[in-house]
This record gives sequence, structure tokens and C-alpha cells, in this order.
Amino acid sequence: MKTYLFIPLLAAGLLLSGCNIYHADQATKRGLEAFDIAKEAKSHGDHQAANDNYRKAQLEFQSAVDHDPRPTDRHYKLARASQALKEYNRAIREYDQALQRFPGNGKAHSGKIDCLVQMNAPQEEIDDAVATAVSIVRQRDHGWIYLTLAVAYYRAGRTDQVAPALAKAVGAAPSDSYVQATAGRFYRAIGDFDSARKHLKIAYQLNPQEPDVAHDLGVLGERLPPVAGQ
Repeated sequence: MKTYLFIPLLAAGLLLSGCNIYHADQATKRGLEAFDIAKEAKSHGDHQAANDNYRKAQLEFQSAVDHDPRPTDRHYKLARASQALKEYNRAIREYDQALQRFPGNGKAHSGKIDCLVQMNAPQEEIDDAVATAVSIVRQRDHGWIYLTLAVAYYRAGRTDQVAPALAKAVGAAPSDSYVQATAGRFYRAIGDFDSARKHLKIAYQLNPQEPDVAHDLGVLGERLPPVAGQ
């Protein structure tokens, strides 16, 4: 190639290279700005949620998602705020976004299940959500999934479905004092006092420091059971 052709081509190449670098720098700058905005919005959302200002929290978490949708926790927190506002469809969409990013997120599965129950979704849809959660989350969290289901049924006034869910919860987590204690309290709430005594006693024996269990047993007229090693 002759020199008089090479020089203009070289100049054009350098110009294009410079343009590409400029645009890359601008894209990086915009990305960093979006990251900073999203981070600040999430922080504001956390503050609003801590003060039960869920509408403001929802707006902040939405801003965080809009500017940087990659982190799981932003979708999860937006879902939580929406759930607190009883905007269940929106909450479920965000829980699904969180679960796409982290399928094993037990809290997101629990939140979705609660939303489905509260919005009176078809039973098949609720059952599918529970089955999916149990198939994915760690086995030690299965009790929490079923416990969430039981509490959701109770809150929705579907008391006939509470006991079966509680039975699955305590069966899946026989050594979890919190699950046992919470099950005992909800058995009491639906009038099954024998089951309430049984599981509160188990909770106390597993962990005598489990909050309020001793008091709850006293309310039921029960003496504190013996604890191994004491």
C-alpha cells in the first residue's frame, strides 16, 4: 500500500478507536452513576421500611431496581414492601424476579406463598408454589416453608387448613425449637390444646431459652418439662 493511502487510513483508524474509547468511557460513567443511585435508593428504602413507611419504601426500592436490577435483594425488598401494602400481584412478580436470580431463597419462596394465600389464589397454584419451594430450598428450611403456609392460612381465616400445614412443619423440622414453639402457639390459636402443649414442651426441651415458651406453657396450665442435661 502506498504511503499516501496508508496515512489517511491510519488517521481514520485512530479516530474510530478514539470514538470507541470515548463511548466506552461514557457507558462506564453512566453505569457507575446508576450503581450509586441504586445503592442510595436501596438505603433510603431500608430506612423507610424500618419505620413502616411501606409506600415510600416501595418507591425507593423500585428506583433501585430501575437503576440496577441485578442484585437479588432489591427485588426481594420491593416484593416485601408491595406485600405489606397488600399489592400481592406486584409482590409475586418481584419475588419471582428474586427467585430467578437465587432459586434457593427460602424467604422469597415463603413471601410468594403467603401472597398466594392472601389473594385467594387457586389451591393448585398454592400447592405448586409449596412443592417448588420444598424441592429447591435446603432441607433444614422445609419446616419454615410449611410454617409459613400454616400462618398464611390462619391469617386468611382458612383455619381448617392450618393444622395439616403445622403437622408438615413440625415433621420437617423436629429439632427446630422456633418451628415447634410457633406451631404450638398456632395449635392453641385454633383450639387444639393437646397439640399446643405437646409442641411447646418439645420447644422448651430443645431450647429452654426459646422466647416466651415457659410463659405459654404456664398459660396452658402446664409445668415445665425436664430438660436433658439439667
